[in-house]
Amino acid sequence: MRYSIHGDSLDSKKARILINALIDCAKVGARMSFSLNKMLCGISLYLECGSFSRENWRTYPRVSDAAKVVRDSGEKYWKKDVTFEHVRPISVMYQMLLDERSTMTLERAALIIGEYPPVLITMAEELLMSQLGFKHGGKPELRYAHIPMTGFTLRSEAAPPKKGGSRKPVKVSDKA
Repeated sequence: MRYSIHGDSLDSKKARILINALIDCAKVGARMSFSLNKMLCGISLYLECGSFSRENWRTYPRVSDAAKVVRDSGEKYWKKDVTFEHVRPISVMYQMLLDERSTMTLERAALIIGEYPPVLITMAEELLMSQLGFKHGGKPELRYAHIPMTGFTLRSEAAPPKKGGSRKPVKVSDKA
């Protein structure tokens, strides 16, 4: 999570409002819906990019090696061959909020949403992920183990270390 929810900027304040609304929805047991999905997507983008709108796919740095090739191909309609994928699926994020609703805090909710920022992958990579049984679940490191990515880790480098250890985030690939 590169962007704070505790700042004085308008976007930071909006993020706090939206996260508190998600917490309230989870506390009453609201079912996943289109509006909750969009709130989670927007907050996820804000925490990583500082903006609530879809990040510019051409400059977004969290991209698989194959998606980089497609993006840099110069083809006019290259976007049809890639997808903006949430490493921790939206449904899983919301289920985590539901599971912890009795003790959920603003900071914990922000960590759940921002711990694994979205990545840009190819449609073929998404299909393979789905065929391997990882469309809607699984640990992020296992879901993306077959997708070569260089230059970043799946886990936000700004996310605090996981409890029980001070291990560094696992890199998806060590290629330069």
